[in-house]
Amino acid sequence: MADIPILLVAAAILGAGLNVVRGHANDPSKQWSLKKITGGLITAVLGSLALISVLDVTNIGGPIALVVLGLITGFGADFALAKAKA
Repeated sequence: MADIPILLVAAAILGAGLNVVRGHANDPSKQWSLKKITGGLITAVLGSLALISVLDVTNIGGPIALVVLGLITGFGADFALAKAKA
């Protein structure tokens, strides 16, 4: 069985990655730049890891709650970084 914080980290990274892909898929120019996607992934993953490092996961109920929290953290971190850049 996976360790509880590992689930949170994996879900946060997955959420950040999914939001980066969503953002580039909705780009009106439809130009996929590997440099932009890689840069977006790096900042989104680092931002989501910074956010989950301050979360207190001792009170979280179970693995499903951790995965949901991680996905929300990953999406939120990438969304906030994207809005701050614009």
